[in-house]
Amino acid sequence: MTTTFTPAFDINRSGTTPALGRELRLRRLFAADGRTVTVALDQAVPRGVAPRLANIGPTFDSIADGEPDAVTITKGLAGPLFGGRATPMPWILKASMFSVEFHPTYDATIGTVHDAIRLGADAVAVGISAGSSNQVAMFEMLTKVVEEAHTWGLPVVCHAYPSGELWGDRKGSTESVLYASRAAAELGTDIVKTWYTGSTAEFAKVVEGTPAIVVAAGGAPAPSPLDVLKQAASVVEAGGHGMTAGRNIWQAADPAKMVNALKAVIHGGDAPEVAAKLLD
Repeated sequence: MTTTFTPAFDINRSGTTPALGRELRLRRLFAADGRTVTVALDQAVPRGVAPRLANIGPTFDSIADGEPDAVTITKGLAGPLFGGRATPMPWILKASMFSVEFHPTYDATIGTVHDAIRLGADAVAVGISAGSSNQVAMFEMLTKVVEEAHTWGLPVVCHAYPSGELWGDRKGSTESVLYASRAAAELGTDIVKTWYTGSTAEFAKVVEGTPAIVVAAGGAPAPSPLDVLKQAASVVEAGGHGMTAGRNIWQAADPAKMVNALKAVIHGGDAPEVAAKLLD
């Protein structure tokens, strides 16, 4: 399946409205083919400070060498990582956060739309835990962020995960992922980042049922880099607009090579086995 990027707005009719800013910022996050390889560096708070995140400077330098389409970070990392860099990089401000150990189904607000604009971000991202006892609060938070962000021409990314305890054994099913993704889209989200559902056919159901740009989360550490590349190929075949990966990139032996391999699959259309040769 060929992915065609359909902008949220026709730029030729945006004039001087916020729609113009929103469209331009969206385009910065995606390559000309409408797909993205985004690296997530926001895992220290939700999952703990892994060695590569503790030593964030060299880790980021290696990722930057691979030239991803964008990165997702928190506001406290913006200055240390971007300040003084010769080449700007498109980035997404992560403005809410859960914690696996302490509040797994509640995304606390840790940033604002104003922060994103003030710091030069290209989008603001917040998360929802669909199917949790906190779902109502998360929906209300997302609604407010969308309203304010769109007023100022800023795109919104929603990390829409069916991580709630009320799903029971349905958590992670295509049904639950589609529900989370569709809810985020219906609340006005521009880009939905959600769980991969295990196969091209199943993820296609999520993409087809979500009236927004859909990208897949990289997920838990994969058994091998080839598995990550196979997932990326499946996402694109299903009609997804790419992938936002964290641990499967910055924990790789060479993060820059992993970024390049993912770009070869997502942008270049290479078979995963061919792209994997870039890791040698």
